[in-house]
Amino acid sequence: MMNKIGLFKILFLLFTADYLESLLAPILINAYINLPLTFLTFSFIIYKSGSYSSPIFSFLLGLYVDIISDSPIGLNAMLFCLMLYLVNSYSNTFRLFSYFQVCLFFSASSLFFIGFTNLFINIDNFSYLELFVSFIFITVMLVLLAIPRFSFLRIESSR
Repeated sequence: MMNKIGLFKILFLLFTADYLESLLAPILINAYINLPLTFLTFSFIIYKSGSYSSPIFSFLLGLYVDIISDSPIGLNAMLFCLMLYLVNSYSNTFRLFSYFQVCLFFSASSLFFIGFTNLFINIDNFSYLELFVSFIFITVMLVLLAIPRFSFLRIESSR
C-alpha cells in the first residue's frame, strides 16, 4: 500500500503539495491561516511508509523542498529530519492513539513548523493569531479527513 511508494512519486507529491500551497497561501493568509501542505504531505508519507525512515533521505527531501519553494537552504531539511525523528520515536505509541490524538499530534507539529519558519523568514510579522487560527484550521481539516476512517471502523465493529 503506502510502503511501496516510489521515490519519483514522493518527489511528485511534494512538488504538487508545494504548488498547491503556493496557490492557497495568498488566499488563506487573509484569514490568518498558514497551511503547510508540503510539511503535512511529508509527515503523512513518513507516517504511513516504513521504508523511508532514513535521516539522510528526509534531509535530502527537505533540501529538495527548500529549492522548489525558495526557502532558506536547510530550513525544511532540518525540520523534516526533526519530524522524522518524532514519528520514528513515537511509531509504536501511535498504535495506541486514537485518530483524533494522531490528528492533534500532526496539527501541533505543523504549528511548530509554522512558528519555526516564521522565526526565520518572517520575524517582523510574527503573529500569535496566525499560529492559533492555523492550529484550529489544521486540526479541523485533519479531523474531517479522518472522519471516513471513524465511520468505517464503526460500521465494521457493529457487524
